[in-house]
Amino acid sequence: PAFVTATAALEQYWADDRLSTSVAEKGEQVHTALSALADRFEGVSTRGRGLVRGLVFDQPEMAGQVCAASFESGLLTETSGPSDEVVKLLPPLTISSDDLTLGLSILTGAVAAVSNEKELRA
Repeated sequence: PAFVTATAALEQYWADDRLSTSVAEKGEQVHTALSALADRFEGVSTRGRGLVRGLVFDQPEMAGQVCAASFESGLLTETSGPSDEVVKLLPPLTISSDDLTLGLSILTGAVAAVSNEKELRA
């Protein structure tokens, strides 16, 4: 079964450059969305390449709060980094544009909610 699956994957996804072009376009979409968040909220930056990207928080606890808020809205994210200060995104290469847009919207809402809560407590 593994050889049959691998053969089908090669024939389906690597027969032309559609997959790599699609991944590059979606990676740019993620980069644009995360850069906008980093510009909008203080103490947030971004790193990564392609579809492997993350939001870096100067206050590591905020990354965990963003992940929790995202999960409550139906988006699974996780933290990474030495202090769990990064909200890591690792969507599948074959994610649809609509699903990617929805996920980025959920993430944006979660960052806004957590940032507003922090401002309200200060």
